[in-house]
Amino acid sequence: MNRNMIINGIDSESINLYQELLEYGFEDVIFIDSNIDKVKDMNDKFSNTIAFFGNSGSPEFLEFVGINRVNSETIFIAMTQSDSINLISCEIAKYKYDLKNIVSVVNSKENISLFNAYGITELYFQGRSVLELIINSSGITLPISLLDIRNKGTSLWSIKIPKDSNAIGMDLARLNLPFRAIVFGKIDTKGNPFQSTENIDIEEGDSILIITSNRNEETMTRFFQGIKNA
Repeated sequence: MNRNMIINGIDSESINLYQELLEYGFEDVIFIDSNIDKVKDMNDKFSNTIAFFGNSGSPEFLEFVGINRVNSETIFIAMTQSDSINLISCEIAKYKYDLKNIVSVVNSKENISLFNAYGITELYFQGRSVLELIINSSGITLPISLLDIRNKGTSLWSIKIPKDSNAIGMDLARLNLPFRAIVFGKIDTKGNPFQSTENIDIEEGDSILIITSNRNEETMTRFFQGIKNA
């Protein structure tokens, strides 16, 4: 199925974000904003129209920009500077249009529980990469660096297991990685932690915790993104 992406909010990083998404193969990306000057400035940078002026709380406007497009899976990202605008637009996307892939910026950490209460759980705040969240939410798995081990070129990584990954069904205690690493364990979709010594199968949606060299990021991505039984 085709995928289209709607990003609510334009800021100084929007052009870079757009170009990075193109590099990951997302060609159908548009921005929406209630500031007409930001919309004009964004469109002036490109030969095609990629930004639209309107109210993200209006279902009519959201339908105009393709939130309910037929034969396309819509990914909705809210990244304005207002948590209330982000939450309202995400609620509309989730409950009116039944979107599965929703990511939101949370500007004030005290509002995280509010977003979670409404079922918006893919959240971006200081210390996380919005690009990583968008890519992971879309079904492409990228490892997320949780902690950089200073001056060693090594990090603690979390990588979410997508559907059809080769790793699904593997025994966590016997996980044979094609690179040097320490596997701490996994966190399942219900938030339950398991140590790497436990004989338990890896399942879709699990987050695997690994310490390995930053140079292994691409290899790690390929290993866990692999198509099962391909």
